[in-house]
Amino acid sequence: MRAGIGLGLCVALLAGEAMGTSQGASARHAGYIDWRGPYFLFAAGAEGYTGKLAPNLNPGLAYGVLVGYRATNLLGVEVGYSGGINDVQGSRGNGGPDIVRNGAQAAFTVAVTSTRLQPFGYAGLGVERYSVRHGFSFQFIDDTGGYAPLGAGLRYQITPSFTAEFRGGFSFLFGQDFALVPGQEALDGRYHALLQLGGSY
Repeated sequence: MRAGIGLGLCVALLAGEAMGTSQGASARHAGYIDWRGPYFLFAAGAEGYTGKLAPNLNPGLAYGVLVGYRATNLLGVEVGYSGGINDVQGSRGNGGPDIVRNGAQAAFTVAVTSTRLQPFGYAGLGVERYSVRHGFSFQFIDDTGGYAPLGAGLRYQITPSFTAEFRGGFSFLFGQDFALVPGQEALDGRYHALLQLGGSY
């Protein structure tokens, strides 16, 4: 009797383990993975300005670093540094970039699926400092302002600890006092396209 009960328990445990393994393999085969946990990303790309700012500033290099945490496979929060350099239209660029931007931002991210290739969107708030190279004070001045980044992207988990993603979006400027351009329009802002590499830990 005891031997029969013991044999039955062993069979049940083995069957449960096999079922769990089969389900896990099916999930991996379907491309569903676990995105939860902390992560970091290093970014590089390009940015430019729109509206009345566009004719005065050439597109330039954008860069940054992000640290975030995804509480679920779909929802996350992140903070980071955002920087960029631009030349004034018509400038020869002697002596380095004409305008250097340094900022800090926080954002929420919302993904669509839990697949290995994961589309997502993001929105946040930030503050930044514009430093203008000497010689352009008649067009631009040093200034601090706020902005709201909004965009979408695709991330891909190359390995469980290494991720690549592409982001594209637009930053709405709360003010453009660094640019001595008369008036301000709703479309005055900054667009960006970034390739980001990093991982989970």
